[in-house]
Amino acid sequence: MRFLSSMPGRGLPAPVRLKGLAGLFALTMAGPALAMDFATIPVDGACNASECRRAVIAEGEITRDAPAKFAAFLRQELRRPGLHAIVFLNSPGGNVESALQLGSLIHDAGAAVVIGRPALLDSPRQARRRAGIGQVGVVPGHCASACVYVLMGAKKRVVPEGARLGVHRMSARMWRTDPAGGAMQGERIYAGSSEVNALRQYVSRVGGSQDLISLAESVPHDQIRILSSNEVRRFRLGAPSL
Repeated sequence: MRFLSSMPGRGLPAPVRLKGLAGLFALTMAGPALAMDFATIPVDGACNASECRRAVIAEGEITRDAPAKFAAFLRQELRRPGLHAIVFLNSPGGNVESALQLGSLIHDAGAAVVIGRPALLDSPRQARRRAGIGQVGVVPGHCASACVYVLMGAKKRVVPEGARLGVHRMSARMWRTDPAGGAMQGERIYAGSSEVNALRQYVSRVGGSQDLISLAESVPHDQIRILSSNEVRRFRLGAPSL
């Protein structure tokens, strides 16, 4: 797996707004989730003073500020040699617009995405058997809703055996004040043709499957369709290992 150390830290693209998707969220899996955070893990089990070969960890809900946080994180990490172009990803979903921005950043960086959590192993041979790199293996993780579109942005997509991918229809919960009583009232809205077209344009750019969008938009917003291993392959979402 190549390094990101050759990329200029100042050359990272800034997050951009995607017309038609502003404010639109895809529901996450049930239960609260922490906002997405980013870290690194040494792929050799340890770092030396001159270089630290390491991979990226991205976990949590995809919030509006996630792309800006990720871009700033990469700029900081690229100041030190040894950053691998690989991201371990776990997320229940979140903001669709931000997911596409994250996917674009990952795509432009030429990075691979592995759905799972890194785990230090006893030997590189064990790591290879578990879709890992160096002395880092992977515990299969989950990626649902908008997270799947982040995965699509990767130049190489890895979905280890046991990882779970889930999709459903894009939607947002909008709140307004009742003019009669002043109480807040919630209303759910769904993606229209402009939002779906914006998503399709992104998927075309990163080399994803248009059929997956059609499937996702057919699943009710309050349900999650877990993809089978055959569907993961058919929708070109990932191989089982690096």
